[in-house]
Amino acid sequence: MFTLKVAFRNISRQKKRSFLLAGAIAFGMLVITIINALTGGLVENIRENFAHALGGHVFITGREFNERGQQITKIRPDERLDQLLTEHAHRIQAFTKRSQALPSLIFGSKQTMHLVYGVDFQEEDKLLKSLVVTEGSLEKALSVENAVILPLPAAERLGVEVGETILIRLETLTGQHNVGELLVVAFVEDQEQFGLSAAYVSRAYLNSLLGLEPDEYQMLNLFLTDLAFVEGFTRAFREGLASPGEEPEEEEPQVTVSVGGMPLDPAATRQRLAPWEGTRYRVLNINQIMEPVELAVGVLNRVGLVIFLILLLVTMVGITNTFRMILIERTKEIGTMRAFGMHRRQVQSIFLWEAVLLGLVGCAAGLALAGLIILAVGSWPLKADPSLQFFLNQGRITFRLSGESVVLNMVLVVLTSLIAAYWPARAAAKLSPMKALSSNF
Repeated sequence: MFTLKVAFRNISRQKKRSFLLAGAIAFGMLVITIINALTGGLVENIRENFAHALGGHVFITGREFNERGQQITKIRPDERLDQLLTEHAHRIQAFTKRSQALPSLIFGSKQTMHLVYGVDFQEEDKLLKSLVVTEGSLEKALSVENAVILPLPAAERLGVEVGETILIRLETLTGQHNVGELLVVAFVEDQEQFGLSAAYVSRAYLNSLLGLEPDEYQMLNLFLTDLAFVEGFTRAFREGLASPGEEPEEEEPQVTVSVGGMPLDPAATRQRLAPWEGTRYRVLNINQIMEPVELAVGVLNRVGLVIFLILLLVTMVGITNTFRMILIERTKEIGTMRAFGMHRRQVQSIFLWEAVLLGLVGCAAGLALAGLIILAVGSWPLKADPSLQFFLNQGRITFRLSGESVVLNMVLVVLTSLIAAYWPARAAAKLSPMKALSSNF
């Protein structure tokens, strides 16, 4: 306790010097805190927008073989599924039912293949709120039976305008060809760079083209109350829906993610599977789909960490030089304390405690400044380009900072401060009292 009091008194004596050192530490802490909070907010916003675009946090699809030996995607009434939904109802916030297809979209002489989701627009109001409209209106999707909401890249490939009609050509679940008409009511931004690109139509209309009843569905998507339980929730459903003798498959997000409108679920893989009785389920979750996105966003965190380490390195050099000057200035003072019986370890502890206090003060100041900047920027609505709205929350930048990252950053700061002050502290502890008192400094 005595050494701590002396260390606190010492840094208070040289206020300007202490202010400059703590300010350098605070700047580094400010930079890494804002970068960590920004990337955390970006991931959360992307996750939320992905969830609304895909229809949930956990995605269940059912596969079976029809009487012709063809594998089809369909979820039938199932006691196992109903029981699991009942048992985990307290974890489920909402659910959506969807159909999907990979049809050819045709307009004049142009055509493109694109993933299409059949959704119930009346129930999926959060989906409509999450879509970033570049042209047209989403309200018509609620009233027009064959309305389609097209992602902008697909519309550009087709050369179609809002209000025009396109053809949709696909195969039914029994392998027959079918053609329908879709009225383009809106263009929306998508995120093809993250593998998310889909058009949206009425589920009842898409079902009529696929050969399903209007109320049937192929995918059951669940929104959870807390994403912290998503892995355990997914595992419980996989185990509960597994058929006797069913071999576990490598679960990848092929069902819902697409690149350039093409889903990554090759049909050839399905055809090689041996037929089975009943329905087999595939259960995926948002974390699997978000993994490549988080890796991409994590690059910003790594860049921030490199900048932070460089700033700490520069600060370490400054701390070391400053403490060497302090050692020279306090030579006689150290000799006096040693002459009155202070041990070498106590002298060294005083210098190290000064470094710790400077590090903690700098961290506190950096966190306080970062908090003020986050509050100011987070409350400021941005008129960002539509393509950037996917990263925002209602036009605002979101910041999310985990306690673990704050603690880790503070530990790094204090540790580097101790390392920087160690050699001057050791030199101070080794000073001979007689030499120190006879020094001219």
